[in-house]
Parts: sequence; structure tokens; C-alpha cells
Amino acid sequence: MKAARGRKGGRPISNQKKVEQALKLYDAQGHTAKEIEELTGISRASLYRAIKRRSEQGSA
Repeated sequence: MKAARGRKGGRPISNQKKVEQALKLYDAQGHTAKEIEELTGISRASLYRAIKRRSEQGSA
């Protein structure tokens, strides 16, 4: 087997601008997670993952 030579594997992360937009909509409390998913194209799982990541960074 040869070395990976600096290549990373795995699925690419979501578009950060869309994630930020989804978080703003979530913070405004005017939309459900399902509506945010439909508006931004970010899945509910990705939305909740971003919320969790944000709260962990704030408490660290």
C-alpha cells in the first residue's frame, strides 16, 4: 500500500455560508427545523450538529 500523500478522505463538509444562514434562521425562532431544511438545503442533522458544535465552542 502506498501513503495517502496528503489526501484526505471522507465526505466534504456542508457549505459554510448555508450553515450560517441556517443558524441565523434557527436563532430567530421563526422557523421550524424542517422549514430551515427546506429553505437552506441543510439537513436537520447538519443543523443540529452545527448548533452542538457552536455551543461546545462557546463553553470551551
